[in-house]
Amino acid sequence: MFKYDINKNTYLKLLDLSDVDELFELTDRSRDTLREWLPFVDDVKTVEDTERFVRDAMQQYADNNGLQAGIYYEGKLAGVIGYHQVNWQHKWTSIGYWLGKEFVGKGLVTNSMKAFIDYAFSYLKLNRIEVRVAVGNIRSRTIPKVLGFHEEGRLRDAEWLYDHHVDQVVYGLTAVEWKKIKAAKEDTVAL
Repeated sequence: MFKYDINKNTYLKLLDLSDVDELFELTDRSRDTLREWLPFVDDVKTVEDTERFVRDAMQQYADNNGLQAGIYYEGKLAGVIGYHQVNWQHKWTSIGYWLGKEFVGKGLVTNSMKAFIDYAFSYLKLNRIEVRVAVGNIRSRTIPKVLGFHEEGRLRDAEWLYDHHVDQVVYGLTAVEWKKIKAAKEDTVAL
């Protein structure tokens, strides 16, 4: 089972059936803000819909094709971060994330991303991570930029959001780049 401690208040844990009710409630409470940028929200109408997602996530992990983790803050489920899939042949993955509205602005996604990046490069031995974000989603676009991802391009009309298409920006980071970023931060701390 996957569990990753980020700090004394925050950890990541593979989603399992014990998370279903809390995850549904979090999604439901945050429906208005999540819906602006996430296409799955209207498909989550019942606890059973969330259970289906969690069962699929558990199977994804069992199949060694990625993982979906709950972001826990002060003992509460705050959001989700996950590898959409893992391309083992080319050694890359993409990461998606979201938070409940009451947990935004606490650095939870940035810290969770650091953990997922470290895990992908150090443990899974992947070479590349991608993040795709709707052009207008400024808050989510900030996260890969702050972490050293490169903006690699724009995909026109790449995602359907309920009644319209939106363009996505693609951000990429390689294992070599992450190693240099971490070394530079360690050098700065040493000074």
